[in-house]
Amino acid sequence: MSEGLKPGWQRWRFEQMAQSINERVDDPSQAGVAYYVGLEHLDSDSLKIRRWGVPDDVSATKLLFEPRDIIFGRRRAYQRKLGVAEFRGIASAHSLVLRAKPAGVLPEFLPFFMQSDLFMERAQRISVGSLSPTINWKRLAKEEFALPSLEERRRIALHHQIAHARPLAASPG
Repeated sequence: MSEGLKPGWQRWRFEQMAQSINERVDDPSQAGVAYYVGLEHLDSDSLKIRRWGVPDDVSATKLLFEPRDIIFGRRRAYQRKLGVAEFRGIASAHSLVLRAKPAGVLPEFLPFFMQSDLFMERAQRISVGSLSPTINWKRLAKEEFALPSLEERRRIALHHQIAHARPLAASPG
């Protein structure tokens, strides 16, 4: 599993690091949440969700998310849109709601990894379609990535959290 890698590094399939949460909400106004996060609410290259709408703003099927879930814009990955939820809500069906698998990756490391050039370039490469390239979860799940040791991932996550000085599980407002 570690052939050809730096000492301490291992290859991980993305499905070993994250799971896709596909809890659909057919009627957003009946979702029992106060927040709607669409792709228009996600800022490129920022993990912080600073804007949102309300469920009454939308009518089509959406995806339920929980605090610390990652909302990743699977459409037009080149826009580099993903954010870490700090509240419970519903997200656009044009996103993937991802939850870290602690056995595979530190939950606090995953968003920073997904924001990396390595991940984003791979996401763009596996996108399908020309006008609105879209990532398929089944394809993304099988992608393999080399990751440093657990201790190095911990150090990277801590460094990024300090550098960005923002908690990942606070309430909005």
